[in-house]
Amino acid sequence: MLSRQDLTSPSRQDKNAGNSGDLVKHTVYLAVLNHLSQARRKAGIVEAHGGKGVYVSSNPHLRRAREVAQYSTSILGQAQVECFAPPPDGLGGVGGLAAQEIAYAGSGGLHAKAVATGLADSLELLDTDSGVRAVADRIFSEDCFSKVRGNLRTSDPNGPSEPMVLSRLEAGGFGPDHVLHLDPFAFVMAPEDEQMRALYRELIRECDARVQQHGLAVASVFFTWGSNNAAAKADLFDGGYGGRLDDGYQALIAAVHRDQRIVVTWCWELYFSLLCIVPADAKERVTRAVAAELAWLKPLMRMIEVDHGGA
Repeated sequence: MLSRQDLTSPSRQDKNAGNSGDLVKHTVYLAVLNHLSQARRKAGIVEAHGGKGVYVSSNPHLRRAREVAQYSTSILGQAQVECFAPPPDGLGGVGGLAAQEIAYAGSGGLHAKAVATGLADSLELLDTDSGVRAVADRIFSEDCFSKVRGNLRTSDPNGPSEPMVLSRLEAGGFGPDHVLHLDPFAFVMAPEDEQMRALYRELIRECDARVQQHGLAVASVFFTWGSNNAAAKADLFDGGYGGRLDDGYQALIAAVHRDQRIVVTWCWELYFSLLCIVPADAKERVTRAVAAELAWLKPLMRMIEVDHGGA
């Protein structure tokens, strides 16, 4: 049985786990997996900022969401229940939690469970933080993952994961059933992050080309502006933060062909955006599936928009 101590790492805290960014992002990830499984395709999932897999959450967003009647039947609620089902099917409970704490499966845990149940073929979590990788490896050592342990991997990119991912993309290191998730945090609004934005321009263009050529199944990029809601609103609704930075949010979204992009934006205290790059012939189906899965969360949030035309 996992304990609270198993899920802690000295350099990564859980304060954001289970917030509205997670609730929407993980719902979309699961909807994408569902789409691929219905098409009888088993995804090889790569997460460029892998994380710990399972978190200790005290976030009020998660508590509020769990109080909604539709949570238990939502794709996210069902996946959380399956992840923490009694062994040997799931991880079981987490011991030592405080009264306001909830065990929450992040994307690494949800995707590992999808591998265990046959919805996905493999999972690779890239994270340069050794403490984070140690927690993920501890979770993957549980009995519910014993039959697929060889298909679950944590990797150290020896620095930022983006250059490694771009090199693998350019070298054809991903296949037609790979799903790639990029999570660059709050770089998009920082004028000093010009090199990172330029790197993401190349990453997004390469993902767009690979999806179009059937060399990649799906890619996503998760954007957050942190606590700078003024920057978020400028990027989302006006001319762009800082008078439209080079390779800023709007330019990065526009780098994807309109026929392949789905943009989900939402706000519960903070603004978030998720760019999904999907094959043109699947875009309408994925858009409808994502919108349907997110419908129960709308009353909790200031906004949720699923734009299949792009920004």
